[in-house]
Amino acid sequence: MVGQGTLSLCSKALTLAGGDAVALLLFAAAGRINHGGVLDWETGLTALPFLLGWFATAPFLGGFGPEAQGSKVPAATLVAAKCWAVATPLGLVLRGLSKGYVPPTPFIIVSFVATAVLLLGWRAAAAATTKEDPSQSPVVSAASRKNKQGNPLEFLSLLKNLTTRW
Repeated sequence: MVGQGTLSLCSKALTLAGGDAVALLLFAAAGRINHGGVLDWETGLTALPFLLGWFATAPFLGGFGPEAQGSKVPAATLVAAKCWAVATPLGLVLRGLSKGYVPPTPFIIVSFVATAVLLLGWRAAAAATTKEDPSQSPVVSAASRKNKQGNPLEFLSLLKNLTTRW
């Protein structure tokens, strides 16, 4: 039997994967429209090398792990940036291999910038709107630690040390 926590983690990972796919499809769609293309099945083919690059690397770099699924924006964005830094060059290589030529420099630059804005922006927004897991809150983690047993005079010693530093 699968636990509720496992289902929650799985649904969060699927949500992230779906958002990642949408971000990369938006990148391809914007490029095709900007160059006079239309939105058709070719848009998917344009995005395919980047989708393959992303989904081939992100799972191994923590792209769908606990930090990526969490509510801490800096941590989630950093994980996404790691994945992006590996997946985007791989996507460009796959695109070059599929087209039979090295992509032009402006395309490479635009690909890096656009995918960074879309993927990192999406991941930051996802983290910002994720509710904090109650089991990870500071109150719960503090309560789960054992209370320190000490001498009541330790407080006075600590207070004395603090005031002498001032």
